[in-house]
Amino acid sequence: MMKFKENDTLDVFIEKLDHFGNGLAKVENQYIFVKNALPKETVKIEITKLKKKFLNAKAIKIITPTVDRVSVPCPYYEVCGGCQVMHLAYFKQLEFKKEKVVELFQKFAGVRDLEIEQIFSGKQFAYRNKVIFHGKNQMLGLYQEKSNDLVEVENCLLVEEGLNQIYHKIKEYLKKNSDARIEDLTIRKTSSNEYMLILNGDLNLKMFLSYLDQFSLKSVYFNQKLVYGEEYITEDIFGFKFRIYPNAFFQVNYEMMKKLYQVVMDYYQDKNYQTVLDLYCGTGTIGMLVSSYVKELIGVEVVHDSIIAANQNQKINQLPNVTFLEGKVENHISKFQNIDSIILDPPRSGLDSKTRETILKIAPQSIVYISCDPATLARDLKELLEDYTIVKVHLVDMFPNTYHVECVCVLSRR
Repeated sequence: MMKFKENDTLDVFIEKLDHFGNGLAKVENQYIFVKNALPKETVKIEITKLKKKFLNAKAIKIITPTVDRVSVPCPYYEVCGGCQVMHLAYFKQLEFKKEKVVELFQKFAGVRDLEIEQIFSGKQFAYRNKVIFHGKNQMLGLYQEKSNDLVEVENCLLVEEGLNQIYHKIKEYLKKNSDARIEDLTIRKTSSNEYMLILNGDLNLKMFLSYLDQFSLKSVYFNQKLVYGEEYITEDIFGFKFRIYPNAFFQVNYEMMKKLYQVVMDYYQDKNYQTVLDLYCGTGTIGMLVSSYVKELIGVEVVHDSIIAANQNQKINQLPNVTFLEGKVENHISKFQNIDSIILDPPRSGLDSKTRETILKIAPQSIVYISCDPATLARDLKELLEDYTIVKVHLVDMFPNTYHVECVCVLSRR
């Protein structure tokens, strides 16, 4: 086996992409993961890190590029950690994500020949309605990849234009006011152009708000306190109103969120279920959207801001058959019996072992599992598939130009 050192350079052939969008090469039985390299390319690389079982490297010259490589419009792509596959043609990004899900289902769940119903896609750029910037001294920008060092970007191409405009204005304010400091800044936006700012730091609040008066801000939080406007902003989804509080989770790609929710609604509309559980329900969006198709909907969520929003959303949408409970799913789930179906939308870590075990004991007729991480989804499926079969798998490209993909997996009890 060849012995490599950091900063060594060599030419390699890229065989495939790994699940994080890195090119994978193999030299003398040594696996090498190469950032920004694509399958079928010959690449000159530089070794950046030595591991026991593999090496990390960066591409320093693409010797023979593939036809699937595209020019990258973002000048910060090499240093910012937000995107991983922007250099890959978009239709190939979608293929990569489908192949990734198929491989993960086979590896972790033992599912062979998985058939993916479809992958929904939309805008490749300007799709995010939420962005988090970080500050240091007079700088405000994004973190470099795997670092707390800042990249002071001019624009983020993934972010909707209105958010970039507010970011520009705040950067301008910092340059004009040398005593002002912003540690972090979150900007959220709804489809009806309601804006929320959440920031921490040290600044003259009256002067700062006056500087942003052109933007018709709906809500501003400063150092964990509401200092301007309403406590929430409101989103409309298929005619339902949903309040969004500062710490409440809400999908960041509005158009793709609607595609995902439509898949779930379509599944439930003709089932005539009596009782459905909506676990990890967030602000109650999915549960309320399917509530008209079921007799009773019960949601469970641990984040306090989300439960406040969910209960308010239930009232403003006048849905008497919907109830929300605050707390950890694993602490509530054993209380339930006679459940027809369970909706799961857990965090990236997936389900804990107690929840998986209790779901199998409850034995609902069906499970609709929504996941932002197909690896943990496949891990959970390995246990759930003891009693269930996969009916459908839909994918939603919620985050173009990244390796992430959203999955909707429908299971039916054997």
